[in-house]
Amino acid sequence: MPNIDAKKICLIRTSAIGDTVHALSFVNGLRNGYPDAHLTWVLQTFPYELVKHQPGIDRFITFDRKGGPKDWISLFSQLRSERFDMVIVPQISAKASLLTFFTPAAVRLGFDFKRGRPLHWLITNRHIPQRPMGHSQGQLFEFLEYLGIKNFPTEWNFTFTAEERSWQQKVFDAIGRPVIGFVVATAHREKDWQAQKYIRVMDYAHETLNMQSMIIGGPGAAERRMTDEILGGCRSEPIVALEDSIRRMMLRLDGCRLVVSPDTAPLHVAVALDVPTIGLYGYTNPRRCGPYNKFLDLLIDKYNDPGEENAPINRSTRAGRMPSITAEEVIEKIELGLNRYPRKHRYKQMVR
Repeated sequence: MPNIDAKKICLIRTSAIGDTVHALSFVNGLRNGYPDAHLTWVLQTFPYELVKHQPGIDRFITFDRKGGPKDWISLFSQLRSERFDMVIVPQISAKASLLTFFTPAAVRLGFDFKRGRPLHWLITNRHIPQRPMGHSQGQLFEFLEYLGIKNFPTEWNFTFTAEERSWQQKVFDAIGRPVIGFVVATAHREKDWQAQKYIRVMDYAHETLNMQSMIIGGPGAAERRMTDEILGGCRSEPIVALEDSIRRMMLRLDGCRLVVSPDTAPLHVAVALDVPTIGLYGYTNPRRCGPYNKFLDLLIDKYNDPGEENAPINRSTRAGRMPSITAEEVIEKIELGLNRYPRKHRYKQMVR
């Protein structure tokens, strides 16, 4: 039995796609300790699309962070009408603390004082033990350890509908050769790699490896600018898949033989889908926000200098390091991934 008895549990983890990927694995671990509890997850409408078909969550309460005062009042009213045995708050933002304030519960479990913030600390009444900062996924698992949940597998088990799988199969069957996915832009330019190097790698994938390149991402201006620059220089013809739909982005990533990505949400989605992923890191520390215990042999780390493998982890960033990643290094990792990770049968697993 877990250390805290709870029949109704609420998870407040509201933020972006990458954090939602981490939270999903946490939820699956939580289910190991509380198989019969009713679990509610409070999150934003956009990342909700990522997890909306997951069977381990009984109910979602969603909200638009850009909503008006009436929307927020309605949300607070809904939360106040509930009564939970436990609220778990593995998020230290003021927004998460405000939502927690309006959520009645006997136990409000949050971070220790050093890793939290004053408001987060005050609004919660139970706290995980203090530890040094670690990987974002690992810090979520500390909550499971506190609850006494042991021997839980690290798994995401993304679930798709039969219609979604049918669409995915048609897309990849029409291509007719292995696809290598490229995520080419992020929300922060310092995280981005260079267009000329993507061009070099994509042409190599086409001409030497007989692989079809696919540019995968959202419909934003940064993605479009980088894509246009790449298309203007490629001898090969990458497929452009800049999607409005998170679900279709997931399905495209899932169908790839390999994925190449800087530190951004689709990288974590691809890793969670068990797609061999070459992570490109220079601006951010992969020991805090890299792939979690998977495909580390494919990681390119230009953030940590020699001798820093065991240095304390913090939130600091290092500008100007992404250009030091060469196209040849990425090609070497692609060939390693092809040799080390066999192609898996896709399209049919986890259908709801």
